[in-house]
Amino acid sequence: MFKPTFLAASLSGAALLLGACGQDAAAPASPEATTSPAAAPTAPVAAPAQGAANLWRSGEAAPLDVQVAHPNGVVLQLTSLQTRPTETVVGVRILNGDEREVQLNRFNNRQGYLVLDNGERLYLSPPAGNTRLIVQPGQTLEGELVFLGRIAQAGSAVLVLNENSSTDNRYTNTPGFRVNLDLASLAAGVAP
Repeated sequence: MFKPTFLAASLSGAALLLGACGQDAAAPASPEATTSPAAAPTAPVAAPAQGAANLWRSGEAAPLDVQVAHPNGVVLQLTSLQTRPTETVVGVRILNGDEREVQLNRFNNRQGYLVLDNGERLYLSPPAGNTRLIVQPGQTLEGELVFLGRIAQAGSAVLVLNENSSTDNRYTNTPGFRVNLDLASLAAGVAP
Protein backbone atom coordinates (compact mmCIF):
# COMPACT_ATOMS: atom_id res chain seq x y z
CA MET A 1 0.00 0.00 0.00
CA PHE A 2 1.31 3.46 -0.90
CA LYS A 3 1.82 5.56 2.21
CA PRO A 4 2.33 9.25 1.50
CA THR A 5 4.17 11.09 4.21
CA PHE A 6 3.83 14.73 5.08
CA LEU A 7 6.21 16.81 7.10
CA ALA A 8 5.89 20.44 8.01
CA ALA A 9 8.75 22.84 7.66
CA SER A 10 10.17 24.02 10.94
CA LEU A 11 10.50 27.69 11.75
CA SER A 12 14.08 27.04 12.82
CA GLY A 13 15.10 26.56 9.18
CA ALA A 14 14.69 30.26 8.38
CA ALA A 15 17.83 32.20 7.60
CA LEU A 16 18.53 35.83 8.36
CA LEU A 17 20.77 37.75 5.98
CA LEU A 18 22.45 40.89 7.17
CA GLY A 19 24.09 43.39 4.86
CA ALA A 20 26.60 46.11 5.58
CA CYS A 21 24.66 49.12 4.37
CA GLY A 22 26.24 52.57 4.32
CA GLN A 23 29.64 51.45 5.62
CA ASP A 24 32.84 52.80 4.13
CA ALA A 25 35.38 50.31 2.85
CA ALA A 26 37.74 49.49 5.70
CA ALA A 27 41.44 49.99 5.35
CA PRO A 28 43.51 46.81 5.30
CA ALA A 29 44.27 45.63 8.80
CA SER A 30 47.77 45.88 10.14
CA PRO A 31 49.69 42.61 10.55
CA GLU A 32 49.46 43.01 14.34
CA ALA A 33 45.66 43.07 14.18
CA THR A 34 45.25 39.89 12.14
CA THR A 35 44.84 36.52 13.74
CA SER A 36 46.28 33.31 12.49
CA PRO A 37 43.93 30.39 11.86
CA ALA A 38 45.38 28.60 14.88
CA ALA A 39 44.50 31.56 17.11
CA ALA A 40 41.07 32.19 15.59
CA PRO A 41 38.20 31.89 18.02
CA THR A 42 36.40 28.58 17.90
CA ALA A 43 32.68 28.17 17.41
CA PRO A 44 30.78 28.17 20.68
CA VAL A 45 29.81 24.79 22.05
CA ALA A 46 26.06 24.26 22.05
CA ALA A 47 24.67 24.83 25.52
CA PRO A 48 21.89 22.69 26.89
CA ALA A 49 18.52 23.79 25.60
CA GLN A 50 17.41 26.74 27.60
CA GLY A 51 13.83 26.66 28.76
CA ALA A 52 13.58 22.86 28.72
CA ALA A 53 12.15 23.17 32.22
CA ASN A 54 9.39 25.36 30.72
CA LEU A 55 8.40 22.66 28.24
CA TRP A 56 5.77 20.04 28.92
CA ARG A 57 7.59 16.83 29.96
CA SER A 58 10.85 18.83 29.58
CA GLY A 59 10.50 18.44 25.81
CA GLU A 60 10.51 14.63 25.90
CA ALA A 61 8.13 12.92 23.46
CA ALA A 62 5.20 11.03 24.95
CA PRO A 63 3.90 7.96 23.12
CA LEU A 64 0.17 8.02 22.39
CA ASP A 65 -2.21 5.24 21.53
CA VAL A 66 -5.37 7.16 20.65
CA GLN A 67 -7.74 6.22 17.85
CA VAL A 68 -10.88 8.04 16.74
CA ALA A 69 -13.06 6.70 13.92
CA HIS A 70 -15.30 9.10 11.99
CA PRO A 71 -18.62 7.75 10.63
CA ASN A 72 -17.48 8.52 7.05
CA GLY A 73 -14.77 5.83 7.33
CA VAL A 74 -11.74 7.95 8.25
CA VAL A 75 -9.69 6.75 11.20
CA LEU A 76 -7.37 9.17 13.01
CA GLN A 77 -4.62 7.60 15.11
CA LEU A 78 -2.40 9.72 17.36
CA THR A 79 0.98 8.11 17.99
CA SER A 80 3.03 10.71 19.89
CA LEU A 81 3.10 14.20 21.37
CA GLN A 82 6.16 16.38 21.87
CA THR A 83 6.60 20.05 22.63
CA ARG A 84 9.67 21.97 21.49
CA PRO A 85 10.72 25.58 22.10
CA THR A 86 8.76 26.92 19.08
CA GLU A 87 6.34 24.14 18.14
CA THR A 88 4.34 21.18 19.35
CA VAL A 89 4.35 18.03 17.23
CA VAL A 90 1.68 15.32 17.14
CA GLY A 91 2.50 12.03 15.42
CA VAL A 92 -0.49 10.91 13.32
CA ARG A 93 -1.68 8.16 11.05
CA ILE A 94 -4.80 8.91 8.99
CA LEU A 95 -6.56 6.03 7.24
CA ASN A 96 -9.14 6.93 4.61
CA GLY A 97 -11.77 4.22 4.43
CA ASP A 98 -14.10 6.45 2.42
CA GLU A 99 -14.68 6.14 -1.35
CA ARG A 100 -13.70 9.80 -1.89
CA GLU A 101 -10.69 11.89 -1.00
CA VAL A 102 -10.98 13.59 2.36
CA GLN A 103 -9.53 16.85 3.65
CA LEU A 104 -8.62 17.39 7.28
CA ASN A 105 -7.64 21.04 6.84
CA ARG A 106 -10.30 22.05 4.33
CA PHE A 107 -9.89 25.81 4.10
CA ASN A 108 -6.37 26.06 5.53
CA ASN A 109 -7.53 28.99 7.66
CA ARG A 110 -6.87 28.25 11.32
CA GLN A 111 -9.51 25.54 11.71
CA GLY A 112 -6.90 23.07 12.93
CA TYR A 113 -5.35 23.65 16.34
CA LEU A 114 -4.58 22.39 19.82
CA VAL A 115 -6.56 24.24 22.50
CA LEU A 116 -5.08 24.06 25.99
CA ASP A 117 -7.07 24.04 29.23
CA ASN A 118 -6.27 27.76 29.71
CA GLY A 119 -7.90 28.57 26.33
CA GLU A 120 -4.64 29.15 24.46
CA ARG A 121 -4.67 27.88 20.86
CA LEU A 122 -1.65 26.50 19.03
CA TYR A 123 -2.52 26.66 15.33
CA LEU A 124 -1.66 24.02 12.76
CA SER A 125 1.22 24.78 10.40
CA PRO A 126 0.25 22.51 7.49
CA PRO A 127 2.89 20.94 5.26
CA ALA A 128 3.64 23.02 2.15
CA GLY A 129 3.00 20.10 -0.21
CA ASN A 130 -0.40 19.20 1.24
CA THR A 131 -1.88 22.24 3.01
CA ARG A 132 -5.39 20.81 3.02
CA LEU A 133 -4.22 17.47 4.46
CA ILE A 134 -5.83 15.52 1.62
CA VAL A 135 -5.94 11.74 1.89
CA GLN A 136 -6.96 9.74 -1.18
CA PRO A 137 -9.53 6.93 -0.93
CA GLY A 138 -8.13 3.75 0.57
CA GLN A 139 -4.80 5.43 1.40
CA THR A 140 -2.93 6.12 4.63
CA LEU A 141 -1.19 9.37 5.48
CA GLU A 142 1.45 9.09 8.17
CA GLY A 143 3.70 11.75 9.68
CA GLU A 144 3.65 14.65 12.09
CA LEU A 145 1.29 17.57 12.52
CA VAL A 146 3.14 20.71 13.62
CA PHE A 147 1.39 23.31 15.77
CA LEU A 148 2.96 26.73 16.29
CA GLY A 149 3.93 27.32 19.90
CA ARG A 150 4.96 25.23 22.87
CA ILE A 151 3.07 23.69 25.74
CA ALA A 152 4.50 24.68 29.09
CA GLN A 153 2.28 23.29 31.82
CA ALA A 154 -1.25 22.13 31.04
CA GLY A 155 -3.59 19.51 32.42
CA SER A 156 -5.46 18.86 29.21
CA ALA A 157 -5.76 19.81 25.56
CA VAL A 158 -8.13 19.17 22.67
CA LEU A 159 -6.90 18.45 19.15
CA VAL A 160 -9.30 20.06 16.66
CA LEU A 161 -9.24 19.35 12.92
CA ASN A 162 -11.81 20.95 10.57
CA GLU A 163 -13.27 23.04 13.38
CA ASN A 164 -16.65 23.79 11.77
CA SER A 165 -17.16 20.41 10.12
CA SER A 166 -19.40 17.63 11.31
CA THR A 167 -18.05 15.00 13.66
CA ASP A 168 -20.92 12.62 12.86
CA ASN A 169 -21.95 13.08 9.18
CA ARG A 170 -21.10 9.89 7.31
CA TYR A 171 -21.38 11.63 3.92
CA THR A 172 -18.87 14.43 4.50
CA ASN A 173 -15.48 14.60 2.83
CA THR A 174 -14.27 17.11 5.45
CA PRO A 175 -14.63 15.18 8.70
CA GLY A 176 -14.37 17.13 11.92
CA PHE A 177 -12.31 15.72 14.79
CA ARG A 178 -12.21 16.76 18.47
CA VAL A 179 -9.80 14.58 20.44
CA ASN A 180 -9.38 15.10 24.18
CA LEU A 181 -5.83 14.67 25.47
CA ASP A 182 -5.18 14.15 29.18
CA LEU A 183 -1.81 15.89 29.41
CA ALA A 184 -1.59 15.48 33.18
CA SER A 185 -1.71 11.68 32.88
CA LEU A 186 0.72 11.70 29.97
CA ALA A 187 3.15 13.92 31.92
CA ALA A 188 2.98 11.45 34.80
CA GLY A 189 3.75 8.58 32.41
CA VAL A 190 0.28 7.05 32.57
CA ALA A 191 -1.05 5.71 29.26
CA PRO A 192 -4.19 7.55 28.02
